[in-house]
Amino acid sequence: MPLRIAVLHTRIRLGARRTNTKRFLELAAKAVSDHPVDILVLPAYPVTGPIVGYYPDQKVPSILKGFAERISESEMQLSPTLTMVSKVSEEYGVYVIAGPLVERAGPRLYLTTIVVGPNGRLIGKYRKVALTRKERESGLTPGKDVLVFEVGRTNVRVGVFVDEDINYPEVLRSLSYNGADVVIGAMLPFQSNFIRMRSEPSNGILTLDYEQVMELLDVRTRENGFSAVLVGGAVEGSNGLGYVAFMPTIMAEPENGVIKDRIRLFDDLDLPVYVEVDKAASREPKDFLYPLLRSLCRNSGAKGGEPEEEEL
Repeated sequence: MPLRIAVLHTRIRLGARRTNTKRFLELAAKAVSDHPVDILVLPAYPVTGPIVGYYPDQKVPSILKGFAERISESEMQLSPTLTMVSKVSEEYGVYVIAGPLVERAGPRLYLTTIVVGPNGRLIGKYRKVALTRKERESGLTPGKDVLVFEVGRTNVRVGVFVDEDINYPEVLRSLSYNGADVVIGAMLPFQSNFIRMRSEPSNGILTLDYEQVMELLDVRTRENGFSAVLVGGAVEGSNGLGYVAFMPTIMAEPENGVIKDRIRLFDDLDLPVYVEVDKAASREPKDFLYPLLRSLCRNSGAKGGEPEEEEL
């Protein structure tokens, strides 16, 4: 039985939490009413908009702290994003993937993607492993574990990643070893360690080199044998500045690579993207290899191999 995914390929306004929340609630209602859906996927930074690279460097650490949320069911009132996502998932009986968003855990800040089940309960969170240099310099901490969860109706296993992770084979390989049939990640233009950033000649909007991103996605799906959905979208500046950045939403399959006629561009904004994925024919979790991959992920972005503190 195929897994039915709906992606909200849309706009996020910098810092406009109320506006963004209202838009997502409206788009979520439309997406699930027009088509049967198992998983609803939001773009990156769905409530606040992206931060690193979008504000002056000296202001970024304080903005990150100001937007940071405590992500736990016992403190849901301290997480506007989790509150919104929980409401949507429970009302429509769907899984929701949202993130990354800025998470505060004790003294540390993470870029965290959350997964909420159809009952509105938090079933998992993924802290971005492959931080960029700018993100580390801004005070963010890399995660140390990957996340794969199963959608019960379909038995399809879903892995989660975030933008820069795509450049590190060991991160997506970890998802494969844990049995992922499909991986879902969000990417808005960011200062990558590997992917070139450019501006569109016609309007000056920032984006990443599409061809480079598609080549990476093609390779990762083929080498791991899973499908992939890369969720893009547009970023609106504050104070009526108009659009400042855009990334397409891209789908890829292990046999055919990137499906070019399914790429969603600027003209497709605010239209839900529907994807169906079947369980991989011979996908078995390889738990005996996971400790090795976990150790590789733990070192990504860490300083001097220092051990991380556990969440308080």
